Amino acid sequence: MQNTARPARSADADLRIVLDHWQHMRDLIDTATPAPWPPAMGAEYLRALDEHDVAEVALDRMSPAEFLARPGEDDDQDGTASEREHLVLAEQPAPLRLHVVDACRTVEVALCSLADEVAADVQRAKVAPPRRANPNDPVGRDLALLSARDEADPQRWHYNVVGRSAPRAAAWLLARLDDKPGPCRPINEAHRDRIGRIAREAARRIERTIGIEQRRAFPMDDRPCPWCGAALTMHRGGADAPAVTCENGLECGAPVQVRDGHRTWAAPHELAALEVALDAAQRRRKRADARRRQRAAAKNRDAA
Repeated sequence: MQNTARPARSADADLRIVLDHWQHMRDLIDTATPAPWPPAMGAEYLRALDEHDVAEVALDRMSPAEFLARPGEDDDQDGTASEREHLVLAEQPAPLRLHVVDACRTVEVALCSLADEVAADVQRAKVAPPRRANPNDPVGRDLALLSARDEADPQRWHYNVVGRSAPRAAAWLLARLDDKPGPCRPINEAHRDRIGRIAREAARRIERTIGIEQRRAFPMDDRPCPWCGAALTMHRGGADAPAVTCENGLECGAPVQVRDGHRTWAAPHELAALEVALDAAQRRRKRADARRRQRAAAKNRDAA
């Protein structure tokens, strides 16, 4: 169903939504009730996923000899076989709210990938340390110190796995929008536009997931009510499901209830029926316009 775009919000504000509410969303992972941000063990599941991934990488990099030499894996002290700690995700406590896990992963991947792209364009290369350390060379010592400080600069985005998170990416992107000093050139308008679009979607997903998205009204100026011709308004956001209202109440003949003085389509089948009626009304308007044009053309020919 067509509706106008939501009111604009700055990219800075969208990124601050990520910073302010990321932990709230993680805490909701294994919370069965929709109450906002209760004390929960939601973060435990994501930590288990992270530990699982790290352990798998470690196993992949381990040579066969190292794997077989690990103590306590195959035999107890008495020579009997012991139980192995299988790195099976199914053994972790399953979250009750998988859609929150999906939202966390989606937002984190999107923001970290965006930071990768922007950093590849504007971040300068790291200061290289001296190839051979010489404690008696003051220039070499200064260069090594400068390289270490450059590596530890909080304004430097790192492409490796360590420290990559949605809040870290959001803070780094926010610093780029604010032109904070660091090992980066200023970003251009194309960067700002891309950051704005992805930050807006990330904030929208977080707000929708934790239930703080504000209810907004969107006038459907180009699609009047099929029953009475009055203006329709789309209402979205908040805890309630989307709904459409007609500004007429009992005067409108639409087959839906009157709520707060307006005919209101709220149930899924009501919204689907409204979409069908709107499409049919639009087709009727197009046919009527075509007939008017034909009559006007015929009248012009007769007058000629």
